[in-house]
Amino acid sequence: MLRIVRNHCFVWLAIASFLTSFTARAQETLTPSSISAILQQAVQFQLDDFHHRGWGLQYRVHRINQKEDSVREVIETEDGNISRTLTFKGRPLTSEEESGELARLRALTPEDVRKRRQKSESSDKYGIELMKTLPKAMTFTAVAGQPQLPNYPRPQTVLDYAPNPEFHPASTTQSLLMGIAGRIWIDAETHHLSRIEVRVIQNLNLMFGILARVYQGGTLSYEQKPVSLTHDAYTEIKMDVKLRELMVHVAPYQETLSVTDIRFLPTAPSVHDAVNTLLAVPAIKP
Repeated sequence: MLRIVRNHCFVWLAIASFLTSFTARAQETLTPSSISAILQQAVQFQLDDFHHRGWGLQYRVHRINQKEDSVREVIETEDGNISRTLTFKGRPLTSEEESGELARLRALTPEDVRKRRQKSESSDKYGIELMKTLPKAMTFTAVAGQPQLPNYPRPQTVLDYAPNPEFHPASTTQSLLMGIAGRIWIDAETHHLSRIEVRVIQNLNLMFGILARVYQGGTLSYEQKPVSLTHDAYTEIKMDVKLRELMVHVAPYQETLSVTDIRFLPTAPSVHDAVNTLLAVPAIKP
């Protein structure tokens, strides 16, 4: 429903003077027109990566929420993503579960994977609409001091955003942007998104509140890092919100997805090759 589905250590003493000079230059040159240009590029890069073809990634994702604590190895193939479950409910798989998981992988066909991707991409259209609308739906201001992300390899442009009072949503989806504010970090060199933080500043209604309501005070963060000269991969997503689903009950929902062991694949593998790679991944032992 809320889909939203990317460590270099700095030697601070050696580069402190550089970061200080960068910050000063950024604050001097961040005009409304330059901010708009940076945002448009960041959004376009993000859209280009969103449903990419040709290249892929392999990574390990740890998902934790109220119902799940699992680790999966994921490979992006030419037909869509496939994964192997390595832990379940915070523990390694039993022998029976492991056998079932390996059998499931061996039975996967490209058609199975393509159908799943088509279904996912159909539901992604709302997220794409929000992404495209963000630059004009918000007012962006440079953050004083330009606070940098500690583990990102290059300096970032840091902006706060809030709803633009002159923006008039053209759809129910776009109206959701009127209920959020936050902060965004953009790579100052490549203009790729580095991190975005979202705060829910007024209740968000999905399908007029019939499908769900996200209550004021919720937060979400998304962070990614470069994996090649032109592409990025998410490294962490955190969500902490209070939801009412189907007009039934209100419940808190927290989820964290942490990604490690990211490998960039210049050419996306076939489903057959990816399955063989996943079958060769060592099982996690107790």
